Amino acid sequence: MTANQRFFGVKDVFTTINVLGGVVAICLCIDGKPWWAGLAIMMGYAFGDALDGVVARLLNSANEFGAEYDTIADHNAHIIAPAAVVYTVYRNAGLVPDPWDQVLAIALAACIVVSASVRHARNIVRPVKFPGIWGGLPRSVLGFMTMAYVNSALASHVVGGMWFGVVLIPLLSIATLTYWPFASHHLQRNHWVGVRILIVLSFVSSFGILFLAPKFAFDAVFFWMSFYSLTAWLSLTRDERHEYRSAVQAALRGRTA
Repeated sequence: MTANQRFFGVKDVFTTINVLGGVVAICLCIDGKPWWAGLAIMMGYAFGDALDGVVARLLNSANEFGAEYDTIADHNAHIIAPAAVVYTVYRNAGLVPDPWDQVLAIALAACIVVSASVRHARNIVRPVKFPGIWGGLPRSVLGFMTMAYVNSALASHVVGGMWFGVVLIPLLSIATLTYWPFASHHLQRNHWVGVRILIVLSFVSSFGILFLAPKFAFDAVFFWMSFYSLTAWLSLTRDERHEYRSAVQAALRGRTA
């Protein structure tokens, strides 16, 4: 059996690290430790999800199994686990009297899981055929932004505090169901060197701050996820935006452009 036919290879070990990050996070949420749960998710991403594709390319071992496994792993670690973090924080936030605090926490967690699940099913049934662009807010961004906000040290100091999150989380969930274009890391540009520098800077600042000022680690994550969400579309040319809209219309009609 060749590397491209194997059901489980070296690359899949790294995907498993991503899965385990989500599992550990959920268990920590059960123990009432949402900050540490968020850290487990980020560690799973840094040492698992960020590396499995690189390893697959280096070993020329990319296959259908790995792609499907990675998709399931991301849904667990980047959606279900962050939703558990959101639930844990809002269940104990004391914004409304019991039992409505639990109802609110469940509703916010459900926004994340339901929207990402619907988006995934929609993209399988009617995929938008346009390389280098994600349609709608990527689910990993949705999960990381919501998890980072509720764990943020500065969240309580913004206008509305945790109530702002009650509005933000549904809005981000709706954004993931839109067809707004988000440039992916597969989209090459003349300014790609600058983009790579920003990506490296986001990693260094988000993880480096754990050693300098750990309480602000999730503030850094939230900043970079917000920056991407607001600026990713700027990488697209006018022609690409037009072609992408045509691809979306074709997908909605149930055929390729």
